[in-house]
Amino acid sequence: MPVNIINNEKTENIRGSLAGLLKQLKGEKIKFNELVEFAGGRLHLHFHFDIGSINKGIAILEKLKFASADDFNSVKKLKEAELFFSKKDGLKAFKFPDYKSQINPMLLTYADIDIQLDVLSKKSEELLCRNPNLAAWEAKYLIFDFRNLNRWYFEEKKLTEEEYKSRALHIIDETRPVLEQHLGFKEILVNLLLLIATLGIAPRINKAVNGHFLFFKKNYGAKQLDTISQILVSANQLSP
Repeated sequence: MPVNIINNEKTENIRGSLAGLLKQLKGEKIKFNELVEFAGGRLHLHFHFDIGSINKGIAILEKLKFASADDFNSVKKLKEAELFFSKKDGLKAFKFPDYKSQINPMLLTYADIDIQLDVLSKKSEELLCRNPNLAAWEAKYLIFDFRNLNRWYFEEKKLTEEEYKSRALHIIDETRPVLEQHLGFKEILVNLLLLIATLGIAPRINKAVNGHFLFFKKNYGAKQLDTISQILVSANQLSP
């Protein structure tokens, strides 16, 4: 079967799953409105609907307009929607579609890295507004260099996996002495290192980092950053 036909099928599978979730949310909203009408507009304590979250979830899904399983922007928006659903108490009860098997793992990793860079960008802007300092500017340098590197590797295919990992580590090492002094920045560095480590590495190394992969709440320090960096260096050395 031609690749474009396969990818079209995967795209339609994802669209169908998203449409099903949207329908479910709209159904819950209808139930809520019916109960409000029945109660004469007065709903009081302990009511289990979080209508604000449901409305936001509906808005996100309607705005998503998933174009293709091969489209970076679509995949990134999909992952952002999944993150939002996973963090909102009013939406956790709704099962977000299991779409990852329909998308190239490299594209998923690219989207994850870019989302982390977005988070870092937001935090650096907030820091610049509150207290302009070296950490905020170092974060901006990291974002600029990383996005160029990602474009060369994921989009333009100008780099090998080993070259990408080596340059990515260099970018992180250059900014790390300043950024790791800020908890929010330090966590993003760890997330970036773990994402880089998942690119085509040996199974035993993948198992070593997978248990702590992404969006953790632990207070990771410099020692943990050193450990993850060493895992990544070892993974590169083990690559054929």
